[in-house]
Amino acid sequence: SGPKLLASWLRKFVAMTVLGGANKVGPNDKCCALAAVAAKAKKCCQAAGGAALHTPLQAAKGQVLPGAADDLWATAVEAARAGELTKAAHFYTMAIDAVARGMPRDQDGRATDADLLKFNASSEGKLAKLLSERSGVYLKLGDVPAAVEDAETSTRADPAEEKGHLRLAVAFEAAGAALQVQLEACERGLAECPGSELLVNRKWRLKKAIASQPEPQQPQDDQRGRRPAAEGPAVANGGLLAVEEARRLADDAFDPRRAMAAADLGSVLASGTHGVSKDLCQAEKYLRIGSEGGDVSAQRHLGIVLLELGRPVEGAEELSKAASAGDEHAAEILQQLSEEAEAKQREARAKLEMLAASGDLRAKAMLEDLQSEA
Repeated sequence: SGPKLLASWLRKFVAMTVLGGANKVGPNDKCCALAAVAAKAKKCCQAAGGAALHTPLQAAKGQVLPGAADDLWATAVEAARAGELTKAAHFYTMAIDAVARGMPRDQDGRATDADLLKFNASSEGKLAKLLSERSGVYLKLGDVPAAVEDAETSTRADPAEEKGHLRLAVAFEAAGAALQVQLEACERGLAECPGSELLVNRKWRLKKAIASQPEPQQPQDDQRGRRPAAEGPAVANGGLLAVEEARRLADDAFDPRRAMAAADLGSVLASGTHGVSKDLCQAEKYLRIGSEGGDVSAQRHLGIVLLELGRPVEGAEELSKAASAGDEHAAEILQQLSEEAEAKQREARAKLEMLAASGDLRAKAMLEDLQSEA
């Protein structure tokens, strides 16, 4: 059970794939969770405040596309589990449209809090849950603004739903929002869900991170009593100077902020943001420092980077650390990875049995080993 069993499945799958004629696991064999890092998909539909722009979906011959909200929801969940994220986003949008039909909106397509609460109640809580789950799908697709928008709307539709607040916190983190903004979102969630251990843990992690930030230096007057000219945009917005400061702290083995700084720098290197070129090798280096220092976000990001580098066993181990610490996104990726590993194992076993039946001695030996381990 757990990560060890998952790692065992992944090793077997890699071995079976090599036997079947492939030299390595191909891009389509990697966990679909990599879309969260690699995919740059556009939002297929507008969020719950705007008109839907559905791409026509074809049903299999003899089947009819589902129309009821519950059926659409079930199809969306099934597609997400299968790694068909764009399809999942479509079906979540159609389910949201079904439960929010007739909801008044302003000229920007935004509904009032009162109407969101009303339609969530009339749908027996479905609206908030659908928005929350679609937020998770958008995050995996790499559409962070859409993930933030859906999570925020979910918390307005049902302020007492813990998962919506968690989704918003994770989406803000992925968007690189200021630590204070992330903290305020956590505190709003805790005001509605005071018993949430995950929100409490995130809140104190953010407080610790904020407290460890260096005090901003005030500009000094020159000898004539004048202030220096305003700093350029790179300084005003953090930019490259903030990245270099994170690198300095991450390279200092004696600085107590090292793990947090390494986690931030590693995530920037993994995504290629803030004016820094994407570099997975350097990202792995710094994220590993953060992971070993106990930073949960570093463990999750390192797991995703290792998946992208084609090292699923190591990736699963890092994701497991983050999931054990309460990281919901890491737990979801692990679940998808486990389901895909099981499916690939069944597929590879069937191929082994076919090879063994044709007289392949190596296939027979591998089958015997698998049966003895069962």
